[in-house]
Amino acid sequence: MEDQDVRRARTDRAVLNYFGQLRMYSYVDLLLLFGAVRSGIIHAVLASLLWFGFLIHLEWRHRDRGRALWPWYMWAVPWLLVVLLWHDLTVLIFLACACFYSLKKRFRPIAAVSPVLNGALKAMLILGASVTAGMLALVFVLTAIRNLLGDVRDAAKDAREGVRSIPVLLGYVGSNRYVYPAGLITTSVVWTLVGEIPIYWLAAAIVVQAATYRLTPR
Repeated sequence: MEDQDVRRARTDRAVLNYFGQLRMYSYVDLLLLFGAVRSGIIHAVLASLLWFGFLIHLEWRHRDRGRALWPWYMWAVPWLLVVLLWHDLTVLIFLACACFYSLKKRFRPIAAVSPVLNGALKAMLILGASVTAGMLALVFVLTAIRNLLGDVRDAAKDAREGVRSIPVLLGYVGSNRYVYPAGLITTSVVWTLVGEIPIYWLAAAIVVQAATYRLTPR
C-alpha cells in the first residue's frame, strides 16, 4: 500500500509539473487578447494549438532542471495539424520565430532579441483575425516589453547559465519575482479595455493567473 501511495504521489507531481509548464496564467491573457480582436472560435483554437506547441517545444529544447521532459511529438503534432488546416503565411512566420526563440539558451545573440521574437509570436497569433495595424503594433510592443520583464525576473538564473539576455548584458543579475506578474496583469487590463470586454472576464483571468503562476517550476 505504501509503494502504491508513493507511486500515486509521484504521478501527481509529474502531472502538476507538466501542467505548470503550460503556463495557464499566460494563456488566459491570450484568451482575453483573442476576445479583444474578436477572434473567431476556429481561429482561436488553431492559434491556441500553435501557442501550446510553442511552449512544449520550448521546454523540450531547454530541458531545464526541475521540469518534466516532453516527448517531441507533443509539440510536433499540434504544429503539423495547424499547418495542414491553416494555410496562411503567418503560421510559417510564427513557427520560424518560435524555433529561433527556443535557441536563446544556446546562441547568445538570440537571447538579446528574444523579447522582439516573443512580441512577433503574439502578433502572428492575432494577424489572422480582423485586427487593425494599430492593435497589431500595440500587441507587439506590450508583449515584447512583458517578455523583457520576464528576463528581468530570471536575470540571476540566466547569468548563472550564461544566457545573455538584455538585463544580463546591462549588468543586472538580480531577481525580482513580482515584475513579470505586474506586466501580465497590465496586458490583461489593456486587452480588456481596448476590446471592451466585460470586467468579470478580467477578474476571472486574474484569479487564474494568481492560482497558476507559481505552478510553473522555476
